[in-house]
Amino acid sequence: MTSETAHLLKCLQQIHKVIGKANEILAGISHPSVCSEVLLSKPGTAYILGLSEVYRVSKRMEDGVKTRQLASELLQHALREVDLAWNNLLSFLVFGHPLFQMLLLEPSAEGDSHQPGPNLAPGHVCGVCLTEVKQESEVQTGNSDPVMYQGSCYHASCANFWLNCVDSTLPREN
Repeated sequence: MTSETAHLLKCLQQIHKVIGKANEILAGISHPSVCSEVLLSKPGTAYILGLSEVYRVSKRMEDGVKTRQLASELLQHALREVDLAWNNLLSFLVFGHPLFQMLLLEPSAEGDSHQPGPNLAPGHVCGVCLTEVKQESEVQTGNSDPVMYQGSCYHASCANFWLNCVDSTLPREN
């Protein structure tokens, strides 16, 4: 297994764990009205938006796998597991809040309309998801600016997830 494949797999497993934990929490709420109240609260909405950003990281990783032709059975399985967990989570959001309705449409990894940031040369690749880092025009959580660290470039949400949930040292794009 290449180092790229290993780090992608490690991150995808953590993404699955985070989304799976959210599913456990929401499934543990016995009354739908209480679940709705929790999700529609300010902290609940922020939590769901954060999970949406975590899922976006997985979709960028999926694009990185395709772009670099790193497809392996382990990576494909991990990507499927993340998608299944996300789709399960979406079942808790069907009660109609306009913000959540946007999430029911699968969040794209990167839109075609994004342009590289003003201080970012085209071709910089995120050390976490292995896709090109582009200035994101509208991200719900405000993670729009790329991050440069020790000569490597990262999507802010990729670096944030990696550092908080995977490892204390950012991987570097090879």
